[in-house]
Amino acid sequence: LFLLGRLIKVAGFFFFLVEGGESQQSTYKPQIKTHPETTVALRGMNVTVTCMAVSSSDSPMSTVWRKDSEILYDADIENFVRYQQQAEEALEYTSVLHLFNVNFTDEGKYQCIVTNHFGSNYSQKAKLTVNEMPSFLKTPMDLTIRTGAMARLECAAEGHPAPQISWQKDGGTDFPAARERRMHVMPEDDVFFIANVKIEDMGIYSCMAQNIAGGLSANASLTVLETPSFIRPLEDKTVTRGETAVLQCIAGGSPAPRLNWTKDDGPLLVTERHFFAAANQLLIIVDAGLEDAGKYTCIMSNTLGTERGHIYLNVITSP
Repeated sequence: LFLLGRLIKVAGFFFFLVEGGESQQSTYKPQIKTHPETTVALRGMNVTVTCMAVSSSDSPMSTVWRKDSEILYDADIENFVRYQQQAEEALEYTSVLHLFNVNFTDEGKYQCIVTNHFGSNYSQKAKLTVNEMPSFLKTPMDLTIRTGAMARLECAAEGHPAPQISWQKDGGTDFPAARERRMHVMPEDDVFFIANVKIEDMGIYSCMAQNIAGGLSANASLTVLETPSFIRPLEDKTVTRGETAVLQCIAGGSPAPRLNWTKDDGPLLVTERHFFAAANQLLIIVDAGLEDAGKYTCIMSNTLGTERGHIYLNVITSP
């Protein structure tokens, strides 16, 4: 140990005065120049935590790392030393703590303690947070169901922190089941219900799993089946001979029903005066004659069944 000072004589006694005193001693002691930084990492990543100290003494320095105030004895540590001859900070000491394939057990507050012959200094504590992207445990399956029944879709995900589950229909959150409060989510059972299913509930449902690390989605198609039915009541028609008669059979159902027409319980004889429009929902008869009068039957059918309705066409001669 070398001390800087001068020798003086007072009243016959010699005294050695140390130049700098305690202030000089404090620069010999390691000074933390770069503190470890708080870090957020994904599970499985490699993380490095760095601490750098300087000293005006060339006394060797050493480092101890602590996690949550407990010394890390088996840590993977790299230390680097750099000497600077013409500087107040004669020695620069860097310690790098390597954490490989981090897991949730690596979360905590890390701190380095740098020591030399003149003392020790403690860095600030840096927090390591380990997150994990959501991953699905259950994904919703495509579902086909009849109107009036209850639809059940399942979805569950894990991650760190635990992801939040939300649902969308056709890319939006404002959909009939949500507006009409027929939608029920049971997080403890990972189940999404739609009560009293309607045709308008048909579409693509997306389960969204989201946490601070990211998000993902899984889709399922809900197909709603409905027996054919008449959206509007069938109306009898009366036209004057030579006018155009339009018979309407507006059908509903899922899958969309196929429509056919008969006349007087027999095949409809189609001429150049007969036209069909709107997927056979409109039967148009141009230049109606007396022979066109009669009972017209609209037959609509899909995989769930068949429905029939009758329209009576009356053709009168002009007064």
